[in-house]
Amino acid sequence: MTSGRDADKRSWRDTLVVYRQWPIIQIFFLGIASGFPLLLTGSTLLARLKESGISIETIGIFALVGIPYSIKFVIAPIIDEYRLRGAKTHLQHRKDWAVCTQILLVCALVAMSFWTPEMPVIVMGGLAFLTSLFSAMQDVVIDTLRVELVPKDTQGAAAAASVAGYRIGMLLAGAGAFVLATYLPWNIVYLVAAGIMLTCIGVTLSLKRLKGLEEAAAEHKYDEAAELAHAQSHLSFGERLWSAVAAPLVEFMKRPAAVWVLCFIALFKLGDAMAGSLSMPFYLDLGFTKIQVAAITKVIGIVAVLGGTFLGGFLVKFTTMIRALWICGILQILSNFVFVWLSQAGADLSVLTVCIVVENVTGGMGTAAFVAYMAQLCNLRFTATQYALLTSLSSLGRSVIASSAGFIVGEVGWSMFFVISAAFGVPGMVMLYILDRKTRESEGDQGDDAPGGVCNAS
Repeated sequence: MTSGRDADKRSWRDTLVVYRQWPIIQIFFLGIASGFPLLLTGSTLLARLKESGISIETIGIFALVGIPYSIKFVIAPIIDEYRLRGAKTHLQHRKDWAVCTQILLVCALVAMSFWTPEMPVIVMGGLAFLTSLFSAMQDVVIDTLRVELVPKDTQGAAAAASVAGYRIGMLLAGAGAFVLATYLPWNIVYLVAAGIMLTCIGVTLSLKRLKGLEEAAAEHKYDEAAELAHAQSHLSFGERLWSAVAAPLVEFMKRPAAVWVLCFIALFKLGDAMAGSLSMPFYLDLGFTKIQVAAITKVIGIVAVLGGTFLGGFLVKFTTMIRALWICGILQILSNFVFVWLSQAGADLSVLTVCIVVENVTGGMGTAAFVAYMAQLCNLRFTATQYALLTSLSSLGRSVIASSAGFIVGEVGWSMFFVISAAFGVPGMVMLYILDRKTRESEGDQGDDAPGGVCNAS
């Protein structure tokens, strides 16, 4: 008879072994490609603008360049429906779109490298917007591949690997860019970034096949031959596109409590989005140098967020999804208060280190659980569109509501700003409470154990 301790050891061992599977490794590298462009239109760009003498109010408005991340659900049906070069397989269809978006990203980053402070800031805004648009298109494809590469019971590990890769991509575009910018002009830094993005195309081309597709296809009655026949049918592109838009939304909205799920998705990361939208100007205002910011917020921070990400993956594995979201959501809210402490302490490296570790561990946990939750909501027949809808809603706070962050700081100062950002996390927890109640009402006491709650894919 196997003891409980031996069973626990085996469970932990099985959980770790999954990270050595080739599909999980593929997802990790795809995560790097996905995360790399984000900071080049986010905090790294904001630091570049601040050093160029742009006002904090204008810098805050630059949060709007992230709007493409909030309209992925508009882009996704086109990517789902239209096959570049008449791709004959599902994987080739995804790879063609990924390579196309990565080439566009390289071109956009090269264009951003030519901007100088003497040029109108709106020019940089337009280029940053295009970069975000191409990045959002790449995210649609990569998110779809991640969901389709592994079965549902491995989505927690896939989410952790994806977030880990995403954070390393951000490290390259954050700490790497900050170190280079200390010795080189920003123009050269962005040219180097374009070169790094170029190497991501090799990662995409290395993908062999969707290992989890056969199992998932049987579960969702997905027929690749029928999909190809549909793509080659005599229906107009407009007719096929309408079908691609309507069918995923209708299928999702027919599920119980779908509206509450969408509200929760939109609000869960709101507090984090508000607090993080001006983090780089905040650190520079306190008197930290670029090297200090790179060393602590990026290098030490990436270690902390990776630890938090895998901790979140374990949490999803060993407890219910709803409980994992409760734990992570509450920790996310509380972590905002460490920045109140930092704003009072000033340019103290030890305080900054503690704050970044706390923030990144809790943020990594929350992101891993949140990504796994959204993945489990997707139906394979409509992966790109449904996942894009969910991620677009989740980034709404970062790109629209957070655009007011600069004005809030100007009115109340940094300390009160972070208190307000913590308050912005409360509505998400209210939605989670309502969703939990709806789950229990729909499925009784067993509802808490359902991975997707009352709105899981079927």
